[in-house]
Amino acid sequence: MKKAELLRRKARMTLLKSMAAIAVCLTFAYPLYEKAATGKHSYFEIELNGQVIGAADNEELAQTALMEARKRVTQEAGTLVYMDPQLVVTEENRLFGTRQDKEEIVAAMCDVLKDSVVLPKQEAYTIKINETTLHLATKEEVVRLLNETKNRFDINDEFAIELVEDKESPFTALTANISKPGMESNDNTVVFASAEAAGGEEPSEQDEPVFEDGLLLVGFEQQVEIVESYVAAEQLTTVEEAYDLLTKEKEENEIYVVVPGDCMSIIAEKNNMSTSKLFELNENVTENSILQIDQELIITVPEPELSVLMEEEVTYEEDYQADVVYIDNDSWYTTTQVVQQEGTVGHREVVAIVSTRNGKETEREIVHENILIGSQPKIIERGTMTPPTYIKPISGGTLTSYFGPRWGRTHKGIDWGISTGSTVVASSGGRVVSAGWNGGYGYSVLIQHPDGRQTRYAHLSKITVSSGEYVNQGERIGLSGNTGNSTGPHLHFEIIINGTAVNPLNYLY
Repeated sequence: MKKAELLRRKARMTLLKSMAAIAVCLTFAYPLYEKAATGKHSYFEIELNGQVIGAADNEELAQTALMEARKRVTQEAGTLVYMDPQLVVTEENRLFGTRQDKEEIVAAMCDVLKDSVVLPKQEAYTIKINETTLHLATKEEVVRLLNETKNRFDINDEFAIELVEDKESPFTALTANISKPGMESNDNTVVFASAEAAGGEEPSEQDEPVFEDGLLLVGFEQQVEIVESYVAAEQLTTVEEAYDLLTKEKEENEIYVVVPGDCMSIIAEKNNMSTSKLFELNENVTENSILQIDQELIITVPEPELSVLMEEEVTYEEDYQADVVYIDNDSWYTTTQVVQQEGTVGHREVVAIVSTRNGKETEREIVHENILIGSQPKIIERGTMTPPTYIKPISGGTLTSYFGPRWGRTHKGIDWGISTGSTVVASSGGRVVSAGWNGGYGYSVLIQHPDGRQTRYAHLSKITVSSGEYVNQGERIGLSGNTGNSTGPHLHFEIIINGTAVNPLNYLY
């Protein structure tokens, strides 16, 4: 048995060695066979611009493939392009290696060349407004663009665009100056202007101001920088495209649709905006408006990249009221005001300077007025003293009874349940009117305050102030207790105005 097992093992090892030998022979023999059968005599690795893109049978194939790839890339660009391809073909001795056909090599070369193409550049004028950059072909196009942007609001084209040297810029640059023909320009040097910007007469000096309705000023809110540059042809923007970008006229307002449970404050919160801004955007909606389900509200309006500021002088007639005249009374509190004379409506002619931003009024300043019918001012006498405040007269305690009907009659104050002997303080500063036993109130204190009001503290166990004494707010006046008509230790507190008890919770600070 042992001898048979040894023979089997020896036979198995011999078979394995034979198979390994055959595999080695095939490894070396197959390339020789392939070479003889296919006629492929070598392996050429192709590298373009540092990238290995494949292999070919010969170097000529790589050269012709490059010519075809350059032709295709140029055709796709639609113009002459600059390419500096670096082709390296290396012959290698390999037993194994995959070769690509011509079409595969051309396609791979096109991908590499597209990344290195340099398009021809041409002279242009680059406009920079904040983070927005545009490229136009000529100065004339720049002026046309800025004029069209301005004329959205300068509808009569009264002002003209000039391109002037920007002396504040650290490099050679131009900026836009807007002026009215005949008006003095700034001290920058004009390098290009539309026809309307030239000519005009110097304004004559006048002893008295002369008012004449019309535009006084037109300008851009943002700084406009213009520099000469060289850009690729496809980077140029037409005036029409640039105008749409700067004005955003084709963009629509963002709309919110009202859903159940909405109100203006909730809608404002949902959209991270103030309620006042929401009302401003929706002029047809007021605080008294009732919102309807599915009602549409504007929540954002496209903001132009270049905003136009204008000042216009206007003359008109209007009713007006003179400013209110106030007479201060140092013996009254600020809560007291008395009308001593009613005002009357007058009529006047005014000259005003109206400032606008993108056609929307931002300010109106009256620079001259001619009173046609005088207005009598309203006269109000008002107090200047700060009224006293009222604080809780105890620390802690539990509110056990409110102001109002109780047990068939009116409970004239509020009760706090609190243990006997707790400190009771003056709710507000004043003079003690009475301090002692007061029937059903038990031991109580009544304080008269400077505003005429009174406060009462009842059911005390001890009084620590005397009648006629002045106490400050927060000063101790006694200790809580259970005297008089009381069902348990507590403090009864009242505020009395004009002889009538009111709900203290409406006045406590």
